[in-house]
This record gives sequence, C-alpha cells and structure tokens, in this order.
Amino acid sequence: MGSKKEVLGMSLLAISLAVGLGTVSYGLFSEVSPTKLKNVLDVFTQEGGIGMNISDGSFEPFDNVSICAYLTQGGTKLENRSVTFTIRKPDETEIARTTMTDNLGFAETNLSLSEGQMTGGWHIIANATVNNEAVSDALDFQCEARSAQIGVLSQRNGVPSDSFLPSDLVLLEAQLSYRNALIAGIPVTFEVRTPNGTEFLMKTATTNSLARANITFYIPWPSDLSLGTWRVSATSELYGQSLKVERDFECTLMPLVVDVFTQKSGVGPNTSGGYFVLNETVILSATVRNGFNQTMSNQLIGFAIKDPNGTAFAYLVQMTDSSGMANITIRIPPVTTYLGTFEVFARTVYNDIVLIDTLTFIARQD
Repeated sequence: MGSKKEVLGMSLLAISLAVGLGTVSYGLFSEVSPTKLKNVLDVFTQEGGIGMNISDGSFEPFDNVSICAYLTQGGTKLENRSVTFTIRKPDETEIARTTMTDNLGFAETNLSLSEGQMTGGWHIIANATVNNEAVSDALDFQCEARSAQIGVLSQRNGVPSDSFLPSDLVLLEAQLSYRNALIAGIPVTFEVRTPNGTEFLMKTATTNSLARANITFYIPWPSDLSLGTWRVSATSELYGQSLKVERDFECTLMPLVVDVFTQKSGVGPNTSGGYFVLNETVILSATVRNGFNQTMSNQLIGFAIKDPNGTAFAYLVQMTDSSGMANITIRIPPVTTYLGTFEVFARTVYNDIVLIDTLTFIARQD
C-alpha cells in the first residue's frame, strides 16, 4: 500500500482531527471534564469504501482484494493494535482473519476471489478494541464476471471452414476464455438450424482441459433442407455471465469439372504440366468430378494435343476407370522441331453439359 496508505491516512486523519478538535474546543469552554476521545475504525478496499459504513467497489472472479482498516483515536493513528476482519462469502460461509495495525494505523489482509462461490455480494466487518471499547465498520462489495468470452468455429476434415458439401461431417467447436484462464467442465449448448430456419439439432457438450467443447454431425443428403446457409449458435454461462455466439456456414454443390495433368504437374484448372525433354514419355491423366467433389468412373474423356508448331499432334479418347481416372501416354519425338510448348485439351460431356480443361507442357533440350 505504501504511499497510498499515507494519502488515505491524511484524508482519514483530517476527518478524525475535525472530530477531535470539536471535542477539544468543547472542553476548553465548558466547565465539565474533557470529553473522551473518539475511537474510529474505517474498513475499505482498493476500489472504495472510505468512510464509516460506506459500501463500494466491484470485482471479478480471480481478482485479489486488498482489505484495509484504519484505526484512530481522536484523529491520532493507533499502531500495533489488533483488528479482526470477518468476511462473509456469497454462499453465507464466513472466514475470519486477525492482523495488527502498522505505524500508519493500517491493518491489511488480502483476499483472493478464486475459491468457492465467487460471484455475488461479499460482506466484511472489521472489529477492534481500544481501551476496552469495541469499534467496528462494515462494507459490501460485488463480485461479477464481465470478462468471459465464447467463440465458435466450424471444421471440415480438421481444417476451419465455412463451406461444406452435402454428406460432409461438420465439427463445431466452442472455446471459453476468462482473462488468461482456461476453464474446464463448463457446459456449452449448441443449436444448429437448417437454411430454412428449422431446428436441426440441439446438443450440450462440456469444455475440456483446453476450455473447448465440440460436437459433430453429418449434413443430410439427399434432402431439400441441406443446400444454403446454416446457422449455428453456442450458449453458456461462466461465473454468472451469460454467453452466446452465432455464426453461419454454407452448404453447396461443387461445379462439375474435368481436370487434366501430367505425371509432373498440372493439377487444377488451366495449369502448367511441367518440363520434358525430347524423346521423353508424357503421361496425361484426367478426372471428372461431380457436385460432391467425387471422381466419376465410366466417363469418356477426349484428349486433343497440339505440338509447338500449332499442328494437331494426337487425339485420343479414354474412359475413366473405377478410381475415376483416364490416362493416355505419348512420347515427344527426338526432333528439334518439337522443342517448345505443347497444348492439351481435355473434353467430356456430362448430362449434356460440356466440360473442358486445358494444359501446357514444355519440351526443351537436355
């Protein structure tokens, strides 16, 4: 407390001296014996409460509360006097602590709001005895959570994502935080609603040692309720503070695509297939993916190839196998006129929809 005690001491001393001077003045001008000096005990915290029976201050769970009492007689600080603090918790249980006043007239004890029922009203009474006269003061303060937070995210295949496909497994994870503390064992209720606002599920999970709670569910398919924007909410309560967070994720079908690539590179639309040399074998592969991002078997794919001179080099047709892949093999002739960029076109038709992908690869000298 240091200098803070001295400032508070001067402030309290001024009040006490005013009382004392009044007593002395009365004694000077009266014919009766001097009035007994007034004993004063004032209890307060670092958040307030200075003054007789004044309650003030608000704390949060895990705060440390410095409880001080200032003892004077006729405005004079009293040192080396015993002060007992009786502390009543919100659950009505009590603890008592006794300490001595220092040379500034202060007695102090520290209270950690980290055990038992923390939130609610706390009541403190300070008691002391001066020349066989009991003096006391009381204050109340509140403990309430204001710093608790909750967040929620959705994951697809272990990676945070806001985009899913029908039949995907969705993992929802909520994390609670309170300042820098990880709080385990707290229930979190998840509510999931489909794109048309229908409640899909409501489920409660408990935070683990990392303060995380999670649930999983599959997006139904086939279903008229699956495609569109889903709404997720996570609610909880931590130290009396109500928490809620909402987020959305999308469920859509992927566009139909055909993708052609070489054994070296080229996966993805219109991507380079890498470098080759004359007389080297090039393996061209192609897949067709449906709206679920699944490869499709028994799908005819045509491969059209132009050499660096712009001349048609080959046109081959192949059907995708059980893994959904079609492959053809060509060899670059060992002739310098074939040095340069080859162009490859892959084409297929699915449900009367024409799908095309292009690829280039380069033939160069060793």
